[in-house]
Amino acid sequence: MITDFLITLFSPVQPRRHRVIFGLLKRRLTVSTEYWGLRYQLLPIIGLLPQLEKNDFDEQIAQLIKQGLLIEQQPSSGQLLLTDKGVTFQQNYRQYHYQLKYIPLMVQPLANIRQFREAFWLANQIVSEVAHHNKHYYPLQIDFKTKKLVKNWYGQTDKKHLINDWFAELTDFLKLLDQQTADQLVATWVGHQIPGRNSDQLDLPQSWTATDFYLWEIDLFSFWSQQLSQTNASSELKRLWELTQQQANLSPSVQLTCQQVHRGMSIETISKQRHLKIGTVREHLLTAAVWLPKADFPYELFLSASTIQYLEQHLTGNIDNWQFSDIRTSDNPNEFFIFRLYEIYLTKQGN
Repeated sequence: MITDFLITLFSPVQPRRHRVIFGLLKRRLTVSTEYWGLRYQLLPIIGLLPQLEKNDFDEQIAQLIKQGLLIEQQPSSGQLLLTDKGVTFQQNYRQYHYQLKYIPLMVQPLANIRQFREAFWLANQIVSEVAHHNKHYYPLQIDFKTKKLVKNWYGQTDKKHLINDWFAELTDFLKLLDQQTADQLVATWVGHQIPGRNSDQLDLPQSWTATDFYLWEIDLFSFWSQQLSQTNASSELKRLWELTQQQANLSPSVQLTCQQVHRGMSIETISKQRHLKIGTVREHLLTAAVWLPKADFPYELFLSASTIQYLEQHLTGNIDNWQFSDIRTSDNPNEFFIFRLYEIYLTKQGN
């Protein structure tokens, strides 16, 4: 059940806002959600459950609280901690259910992984039918956008070498997996006169649920995506993968803001030139700071030595407990921008 999986996203020592976790799973993002995703070390799960509904999620959280597995840190705070019972439940869950191995290491958005998975399913079916000279088959039902992507990809493939090269590329990847996992994954694929097995037809652990199967499969495609991102070799599979990498953690507008700041433009100048609110430019920069490696963001442009000294004097203890009111000196919105940027800076420093 999804309810049981949710227990893995909470901590016994760090209070976590369940609304933030919902936003991450659903990919409903704000700068605040991204920041707390960074603090919770949960950024890689963004978009993991795109079909999740808020009412269902809230009911499941309420069930975990009712079972005594989660407790609210303070009444109506929305910040939840694992209880001792919850820690035991979490440990038992991890023992009998699938644990993500590759998604926590990801840098690509999960939306790209899902599209790669669906594009591969259809492309693999096409190559299989072509290999058997069969033109009369029912293609897999996937969304129109991905179907068009695969159609365009196939139209540009090298038909003469496609079948042999495809087989070799799949074999190379499957060799990276243990034999049982490779066999199980291949068994789910649709091909010529092969319908593809579902989770009930695979020799998976009996304790696994439909959620475990989904996590197992998307995790393996995440691993595959990582392998393809690291190879410089040109291939039809790599080209298909590249076509599915359409989303980025930073939007084009955020990327442009970063480029302009690196070129020496001020927030005010960027705002005027691009007709953006100053607050929007600040949000762009905070989003970039969350996602970029520490060395790639120009913290020094905004956090002077004197500013850092002041913040160090007035902010102590656990970052998660800091309050903006402790350092606020005016109504200038730039103060909150500096406060949040400093929190991100220290979080990156700690990582």
